[in-house]
Amino acid sequence: MCGICGTINYTGIGPEDKKLIEKMNECLFHRGPDDGGLFFCEKVGMGHRRLSILDLSERGHQPMSYRDRYTIVFNGEIYNFIEIRSALEKKGYSFLSSADTEVILAAYDYYGIDCLSLFNGMWAFALWDQAEERMLLARDRFGVKPLYYYKNEMYFLFASEIKALLCDERIPRKANDKLVFDFLEQILLEHTDETFFKNIYKCPAGSFMYVDSREKKVECHRYYELKFSDKMTEKDPANRKTFKELFFKSVQLRLRSDVPTGSCLSGGLDSSAIVCAVDRITEKEHEQHTFSFCAEEKKIDEKEYMEEVVKETGVYPHYVYATKEDVKSLFEKLVYTQEEPFPSASIMAGYLVYHEAGKQGIKVLLDGQGADELLCGYRKSRLYYIKRLLKNRKYGRAFGELIWSMSQVKTSFDIKDDIRKLKRIFSMKDSNEKNRYLRKYSGDDLPGYDTGMDFQYNDVYKISLPVLLKYADRNSMAASVESRLPFLDYRFAEFCAGLPLSEKIDRGYSKAILRDSVHLPEKIRKRKDKLGFIAPEKTWLKKEENFFKGFFESPDFRAGRYIRREKVLEDWEKLLSGKDETLLFRMISLEAWMQKFNVQ
Repeated sequence: MCGICGTINYTGIGPEDKKLIEKMNECLFHRGPDDGGLFFCEKVGMGHRRLSILDLSERGHQPMSYRDRYTIVFNGEIYNFIEIRSALEKKGYSFLSSADTEVILAAYDYYGIDCLSLFNGMWAFALWDQAEERMLLARDRFGVKPLYYYKNEMYFLFASEIKALLCDERIPRKANDKLVFDFLEQILLEHTDETFFKNIYKCPAGSFMYVDSREKKVECHRYYELKFSDKMTEKDPANRKTFKELFFKSVQLRLRSDVPTGSCLSGGLDSSAIVCAVDRITEKEHEQHTFSFCAEEKKIDEKEYMEEVVKETGVYPHYVYATKEDVKSLFEKLVYTQEEPFPSASIMAGYLVYHEAGKQGIKVLLDGQGADELLCGYRKSRLYYIKRLLKNRKYGRAFGELIWSMSQVKTSFDIKDDIRKLKRIFSMKDSNEKNRYLRKYSGDDLPGYDTGMDFQYNDVYKISLPVLLKYADRNSMAASVESRLPFLDYRFAEFCAGLPLSEKIDRGYSKAILRDSVHLPEKIRKRKDKLGFIAPEKTWLKKEENFFKGFFESPDFRAGRYIRREKVLEDWEKLLSGKDETLLFRMISLEAWMQKFNVQ
């Protein structure tokens, strides 16, 4: 796992370009404190920061050049690189290192762009082809690894993080109005290829880009997109065996490492399944460390479930708590780390977990992102399923699922938000007026994404997964820890996408096939409630009220284009006591972001 950056100057690299790349590379130091390197040629500059995971020797140094033609900077892991390398050796290729980076170069030399379909992993890389005088930039199928860019008629700039791009003082720090209003009104963040910074973009998941230095042209092409089944067939017992085989293969691949690995453990189904799978695969020969966030508020603390897994597997648990003194500094660190506004304090819990792993010398953590999206783990998934059953005239089954799902009501921490989701799901108009704390958006008022797509597709590509992946990447890399995600092995994901909804939702249980296929402590297997990494957001806001209120009292208040701060201050106590506290946090996050990054 690493940090990459670079530029193509169509008129040629000069001293200022070299200084910029050096500065950008230094900005990404946290992503790769083990090694760093630079590459420059006539039109191209590239930088790399390395977090050494595979082949810890100097042979894995980047930027890496190959056959006097290609030069690459690579962030991520190709888990099946051993198998690809073996196939290439049979075709006459030889290798100087045992790193997956060199395998990418050889695979591209032989297969061309089709090599992307061979890779099983997570990646964002930039590969300069000197013979063609063009650069290939590619991102993994689900966008686990980030890749941002800025372009104009003179040059093209890319980096793993936005803050590295902002090292270029020529880029104006102007807010993207549409995304700001989507965030405030609809809690949408990663649903487009745009960012909160106007004119800074991301390479889409499952896509590659060519930047032609001769033609001064940038092209983007999609090479992968998950297709979801709309079948309404009944369960097939054979699916349990396939599910378990693919899941265990995915976990085993993600244990390939030359450094210690561990796992996140929240006490929920996903992380528990991973920890239990590692325990079975390694037959307890692997010293597995788990890292968990524990809340001091009993109603959101899941330690009792974590301890069930610890007892079952004999792992070495590490429990992280947030104290009152942590909150202010933690929030400020998160604003810088995440680079864009975030809607909830829950990601602060993840930040603490990854930093504890780093302190304990664990450089790789397995985590559960992707399971909720692929296996219908959210409360709203049951409602979509019921709607689908009604559409197919399966009224008895629909009524049964509605009754069985009633126990989910107790897990909601925002009933109003649930009602809004219900209205969207069943195409009901929201009768509430525009929130009195927000100004009216004067631009195009279209939905932030195509609501006509399958709800699972939108969860994977628009609403949920891209947001979680961004949080995990920034939080883990801020601690110089690599996050690996077994549920996003593309073979496993394709199998899950092809399953009928009846395999995922059954008698009020989400992720039914996971519960039936993977060995879990019984107390966890039968859980219907869902929390995840929940932080005591309301408590933190109240404890540090003066700090958070100060963002709206500041003479340098910047979000006036979007927020009626006089209304916020007037209703502060109401907001703090529970009326739209989720909106309050979003407004705080927006203003804090604008101040931290000097956004206009």
